[in-house]
Amino acid sequence: MKVTALEIRQQQFPLRFRGLDPGEVDKFLELVAGDMEDLVRENARLRDALARKDLELQRMQQGEDELKKALTAIQQIREDWIGRAEKQAEQVVLESTLKANQLRVDAERQLEALQQDVQELKRQRHQLVSDIRHIVEEHLRALETIGEEHEESADRLPPLLETSEARRDVSGTDRG
Repeated sequence: MKVTALEIRQQQFPLRFRGLDPGEVDKFLELVAGDMEDLVRENARLRDALARKDLELQRMQQGEDELKKALTAIQQIREDWIGRAEKQAEQVVLESTLKANQLRVDAERQLEALQQDVQELKRQRHQLVSDIRHIVEEHLRALETIGEEHEESADRLPPLLETSEARRDVSGTDRG
């Protein structure tokens, strides 16, 4: 049972023979009632402060929960980005490796083709030198044959060419 300050002030005690001094009882009751009023006000003030603190604590806990959710979301986004970046990096490395291998294979093919071209050019040069040598040798033989025939025919020229008129015809002077 709760007793209020007003109930304490209004409390009446029956008087008896050799009873209590009513003035002293009233003073004491007034003192107790005042203290009780102070305690009730202090209690109410503390309850209000506690309620405000509870609300503030609730807001802070909600804020903390929201921060935790945001942090979790940020971490998830970060992990997603890292995962995507790693996949992209792996893809770039794979594509670069494939491209490098393809370039190497192409370069090796080109080198092989160039080496074959060089071999073919050397073969053609050798064949051309051989053909030219053969032609020059044939021309030399022909020239030698012509030279021998010319010497033989010069030995067989009739004496008419010995005349000055024949010499002029051969040299191209006194022609028409």
